[in-house]
Amino acid sequence: MGIWIPCIQSFFRKDCFYLSPTAYRNLFLLLLCMTSGIVDVIGYLGLGHVFTSNMTGNIVMLGLAIGHAQGLAVLRSGIALIGFVVGIAIAASILGRNKENTFWPSTVTLILGLECLILITFDLVSGPSVTNSTTNLLIVLLSAAMGMQTTAARCLGIAGISTTVLTNNLANVIEDITTLFRKAGRLKHLTLDAILRISAILIYCFGAVIGTVVGQRYPFTVIWVPICILVGIILTVLIRFRPSLLNQK
Repeated sequence: MGIWIPCIQSFFRKDCFYLSPTAYRNLFLLLLCMTSGIVDVIGYLGLGHVFTSNMTGNIVMLGLAIGHAQGLAVLRSGIALIGFVVGIAIAASILGRNKENTFWPSTVTLILGLECLILITFDLVSGPSVTNSTTNLLIVLLSAAMGMQTTAARCLGIAGISTTVLTNNLANVIEDITTLFRKAGRLKHLTLDAILRISAILIYCFGAVIGTVVGQRYPFTVIWVPICILVGIILTVLIRFRPSLLNQK
């Protein structure tokens, strides 16, 4: 193990692979949007047409199920909503215990670490033969993980982007583009925040494509893509976001 740590550190050295801390943080937020797209596809295709990340869509599905008196669909959509709320509550509790006004709070890293463990648990529980009770547990795990991620992203407060609420992101994008055309004589290009908002939507869709293509052959195994993304983010944060490096100009 002692051999691997220097190897990992050397890979992330400033002269080997360098981005500014702000660029890293923006990139991480976009990658979290991609994980949400993948997780939503897993829930929709593999767990009975349930959204485990996008709660707006899930609430619509819940209403449709109630209107058509589809008991099982009502149960699963309700479970997803409850799991999401529980995930938010857990993350909010973690953030509330140690409020840090820092570039990247350590509590955010802790929340992403817990999310990663939940997704690994999802992989361990899932399998080729999934019962109704197992499906309900899988829905809880995914939705709770996405609830935690939502709160962590809100804590970062980057360009008002949510990794799971696409409607708000889309509204911001349209407002940005409208402003650009309205101020065509004074505003030459989109702001960085506007570019990040557009990228968030595109990369969420990209994640959904990955989840669909890979999920058709390996239905639940595709969960390892978000797991690897989270592990990469956590390792990079621990190595690149040390105070000594953050203070560098």
